[in-house]
Amino acid sequence: MNHTKNHALHRRGLLQASVACVLATGLSAAGFPAGAQDATPLPQEIAEGFSPEIQLALHEIVERNLAASESPGALVGVWYPGQGEWQHAAGIADLETGAPVTLEDHLRIASNTKTFVATVVLQLVDEGLVGLDDPIEDYVPGIPNGTAITVRQVLGMNAGIADFIAMPEIAAEYAANPLFSLGSDEILTIIRESTPDYAPGAELRYSNSNYVVLGFLIEAVTDRSPAKEIHDRLIAPLGLSGTSFPLTPFMPEPTMHGYFAENLGDPLIDVTRSNPSFPWTSGAMISTLADVRTWVEALATGSTLLSATTLAERNTWGELIPGSTVATYGLGILNFRGFLGHNGGIAGYSSWMLHEPSTGFTVVIVVNRAGEKGGTADPFLGEILQLFPELTPAPAATPTATPAA
Repeated sequence: MNHTKNHALHRRGLLQASVACVLATGLSAAGFPAGAQDATPLPQEIAEGFSPEIQLALHEIVERNLAASESPGALVGVWYPGQGEWQHAAGIADLETGAPVTLEDHLRIASNTKTFVATVVLQLVDEGLVGLDDPIEDYVPGIPNGTAITVRQVLGMNAGIADFIAMPEIAAEYAANPLFSLGSDEILTIIRESTPDYAPGAELRYSNSNYVVLGFLIEAVTDRSPAKEIHDRLIAPLGLSGTSFPLTPFMPEPTMHGYFAENLGDPLIDVTRSNPSFPWTSGAMISTLADVRTWVEALATGSTLLSATTLAERNTWGELIPGSTVATYGLGILNFRGFLGHNGGIAGYSSWMLHEPSTGFTVVIVVNRAGEKGGTADPFLGEILQLFPELTPAPAATPTATPAA
């Protein structure tokens, strides 16, 4: 097995390749192996307001891209105030039992976790407990260049801290076994011993290490775990009853299982159970379709979560892809053509959550197969946004992304 390639599929927190895939989306006619579609259960669905033509187009997008990616199932939600809403559970949640995907299924949201972590840190800024321009050394000692790196740079992905997930020995371990026992303290040690990728502030490059460091910042400032802070500050107040920061590999029921296969046509391996201490505050959280919708709408508008001053700081954007303003990154949040949110990928799951504040349009997509060169959820997103051209004016040029390593 090519462990490095497997790892690239798992670590879809790297946004550049994912954004480029969405921009380049076309219609695909690739299909499942013979007989696979015949076994797919009927989907569960809520549909209101949208025209039959839009509903049919949404169905076709989901079925076509499930087939093209050989993914067992997907959860997709589209909400457009004044136009309609469409929530769809497609395909199979558990290949062993044949259980269908349901709208209540739990799933891993991977790097969308970073938006929760960033929001807690920014609330600590509002409370005067953290300064955006303080050196990270003040909170988490021993990070390379820590006296020169600011909290703002760690949040905004331009600190230069090497990505622990990209380190070959870790990549191979995780690709071979998502349950391997690397913990957050061990990850911090690895980060402290790493060589920086670049000088602080010199460029913007996505690194999961930033958000592990922020997890330790939260612990240092609050004397409580990030899981407890996220629950008490965000999950409980917003009523996110299906959302959690797990401490064990197990998933709540009902579960949309996650699967991995290195190449199209390979057998799908159930990788639902994985060690949450490995991504930790860079990607461990679990949620549901309804909760992700509630969260991304609160996140994108931000007014109930942060002060106006801190919200403005959060929404200061840097180029995620050099030379392109189509996709930019703030302090723990992605701006994709004016849609605010994030995406994620982890063993078995690929996802997007986006909200456009001026119209209230929201889209959430989770596919239960590990991402492939940008994530299996990407083509779904690209084609869905094409159905609403008034929301997504075409960019002047399609940027070229750097593929995930």
